[in-house]
Amino acid sequence: MSANSTSGFVSCCWLKGSSACESPVVFTVKDKKYILRKMRRTDYEAARDLLPLVSRCQQQLTEADLSIILEQPTYLPFCCFAAAPDMGATHTAAASPEASCVGSNGCDEAARANARNTDSVPSEGPLCGFCEVYIQPHLGRAADGRLERVVIHPSFRGQGLGTQMCRLVLQMAQQQLSLGRIDLTVEKDDARHIYTKLGFEPVPTETLRLSF
Repeated sequence: MSANSTSGFVSCCWLKGSSACESPVVFTVKDKKYILRKMRRTDYEAARDLLPLVSRCQQQLTEADLSIILEQPTYLPFCCFAAAPDMGATHTAAASPEASCVGSNGCDEAARANARNTDSVPSEGPLCGFCEVYIQPHLGRAADGRLERVVIHPSFRGQGLGTQMCRLVLQMAQQQLSLGRIDLTVEKDDARHIYTKLGFEPVPTETLRLSF
């Protein structure tokens, strides 16, 4: 049963599927290799250096709190690294971004696909991109998601990296996590153009906010 079925049981692959996003995905933009994977604790300081470019980030998490946050199935932060110069060293296998997660046993099928579709991963160079997916469970349909804090290091902008990073994350959200939809908020026209190319459409909404 698909995530958008109108009857039957809701697919909650995201409850188990976040582990599928742990495996790095290697992709190429303009003949340069990049590695996309879920954020780890050791990435925190580098990620914090990028976040002020897109969000107020004045405080710091304790290591204990960070560990708990990264374990939450509803929060998926992703890091994108430039591949380090090829020195003949590789890491563990990369999962195919095409692994699916549909049907009653979709999450198990995704895990089997990850085991089958493997290849070597280049060593990670500098962190060049970051984004977050927040999962919002729903009681009567597939979970919603929000794409937040998409940022590319200034040295890597203008190459299409942000578009491809988001495209891969959205594939994971649909295929491995079985989310029904993804929302985001955009202000800059150049960013709006990127998201429109990825299939996002304007939705008339009125947002109310209570700040503490």
